[in-house]
Amino acid sequence: MAGIAAGAILGYAWYYFVGCSSGSCAITSKPLNSTLYGALMGFLLAGTLHNIRTKNTHNRNMNIESLIKERKGTLIDVRGYDEFIGGHVAGSRNIPLQEIPARLDELKKLPAPLILFCASGNRSGQAWSFLSQQDIDCVNAGSWLDVNYMIAQNA
Repeated sequence: MAGIAAGAILGYAWYYFVGCSSGSCAITSKPLNSTLYGALMGFLLAGTLHNIRTKNTHNRNMNIESLIKERKGTLIDVRGYDEFIGGHVAGSRNIPLQEIPARLDELKKLPAPLILFCASGNRSGQAWSFLSQQDIDCVNAGSWLDVNYMIAQNA
């Protein structure tokens, strides 16, 4: 619905600000046509983006679950030491986000892929971005609680 509404608004704005001065343009010569066309494009774009997001999330979760189930890779908690001590995934290593650049050599020697996680997935996402640029095989698993749950389900 949001895609349709946004498309309709942009379609009307296109008519109003750009339009067709000669009146010979089928879509932009009338406000109704331009609004409907914009709504249609908004609907199509929103649907496509939703499908891409859903597919990527599903594939990412399936990949992480299979890595955990098959006990592949290395579990890396990128939270701070105090957070790690307060609760963590059994068998995981604590390498805080700010220490990752200085510990690249150590990370490269660990069994790949690195399964990165933190409290919410934000810091592990930053770690994933940096390590991926260094050609290190890794995945952002999001929250350590989610990883803990996946491990418990596969125990």
